[in-house]
Amino acid sequence: MSTKSKSSGRRSVVSRLIFKIKRFARYIGLYKRSVTMPDGVRYRERSGVSLRRALSEHGPGVKEYDVRFPWVDADGRRGLRIRYTASRPFGDLGHDPRTALYAQILDFIRPGLRVMEIGCGTGSGSAILAHAVGPSGGLVAADRDGQAIRFARQRHRSDHCGFENGWIETLQGETDGGFDALVAVDPLRDGAGGGSGEEQNNSINEAMVVSEVVRVVRPGGWLVVLVPSQEELGLIRERFTASDPFAEERELVPCPRSGWAGVLFRRAGQPAPPAQQDHQSPGTFHS
Repeated sequence: MSTKSKSSGRRSVVSRLIFKIKRFARYIGLYKRSVTMPDGVRYRERSGVSLRRALSEHGPGVKEYDVRFPWVDADGRRGLRIRYTASRPFGDLGHDPRTALYAQILDFIRPGLRVMEIGCGTGSGSAILAHAVGPSGGLVAADRDGQAIRFARQRHRSDHCGFENGWIETLQGETDGGFDALVAVDPLRDGAGGGSGEEQNNSINEAMVVSEVVRVVRPGGWLVVLVPSQEELGLIRERFTASDPFAEERELVPCPRSGWAGVLFRRAGQPAPPAQQDHQSPGTFHS
């Protein structure tokens, strides 16, 4: 065997040994990784436990990161600490089902449209929608998770995308027919479950959600609803087509990794002439 081959073989052995040492150190929590995105956003683990293990059945259910941005926010801050959980995924680090499902509606979300997103999470899907509507359109994204909204405002900044901390009540200040499309992530979850003492409140909550959605989506506009499983689509169809305001246009292909599913509806009626529609940017919201 030549000297060059022997040297290459030794390097290969050393590389494998280093890899095994790092893997073991990471397994016992001694080795912490940093992940830097192409645009310079850096995530540094606060513990050596892998994300998969942290979110597993026997893990703590949460993994913390320190995030450093190459830009500053309105308060002059460059970083923040985040807590990744199963219900709060960060698209740079793991899988957010919104991204897989939103990719299927981009032939309907066109430049110039004004879109509302309820349940935006940490903003991975919002970035897709904001890119789709472009500077001539606008996106208002809302979620009740304050940490997710703080992160989204910093990570996915855009002049034509605004993030609000709230839920369906954020629609109350919007004008009738003010949006060309509305995307809702599990909008009826407040009405889930409930015994005899809760049934009336649940139905009231669901009725309020449906009525607000119907009110703000313009005639001829689009409604996209995502739910955690395909089995839940039946309830969504029942609620949003009960009085015939919406007709189903397409069922989305379920996300293979998470099982999340969705359906696209079109509201009855003809849209107003373009000159009468307001597609101005919603502006940037600050904490």
